[in-house]
Amino acid sequence: MVDLETRQRQQARRAAFEDYRRQAARVWIGPRGTSMRPLIGAETKLLVEFGSAAAVIGDIIVFPLGDILVAHRLVARRQRQGVGILIVKGDAEPYFDPPLQPGELLGVVRALRRNGAAPATSLGCAGWVARMIALISYSAGRSAWIVRRATAILPGPMRRIAFDAITLLARLAAYILFTPLLWVVWLRSKRLEHLGGGEHDEAV
Repeated sequence: MVDLETRQRQQARRAAFEDYRRQAARVWIGPRGTSMRPLIGAETKLLVEFGSAAAVIGDIIVFPLGDILVAHRLVARRQRQGVGILIVKGDAEPYFDPPLQPGELLGVVRALRRNGAAPATSLGCAGWVARMIALISYSAGRSAWIVRRATAILPGPMRRIAFDAITLLARLAAYILFTPLLWVVWLRSKRLEHLGGGEHDEAV
């Protein structure tokens, strides 16, 4: 019963996002999960520009992945059999998501808000900081893939331990590398609050 209710909520959310895409709406959404931590925490809101296809390396994009909707970072573009594909990965995940067709993209995250009262900022989801995160994340994903391939020679129990260790190390590395970015976001938010500025897009 719980699984059915969860699936129905996911389907309703996807239908709403598809409607936002048709309207080219800019909407504040609340994420779930831990795959983009530490940049995107439980209280972080994402300003998504639905219908935008103008995603560049470093952007956080929203797309369907099976029955769920995901907001992960675009870390590379590739050509496969003459067709352009997007390489996407969660900052705190060790592995890349399945290759994404550009037409599957629902929207692009244009700003973050740490909590309801904080000013919005594009730091971490646009510009050189986002591109730097994408480069680090892409390199980490390649390394994790190589290590995972190497563990194929291990016996079953040891292979499972190695897989768990790869995931743990990926999340630890994300916290070590990206937590300083949170301090910058926090200091910038405090400065904007002091000046009385900041973005204040309305949620739809």
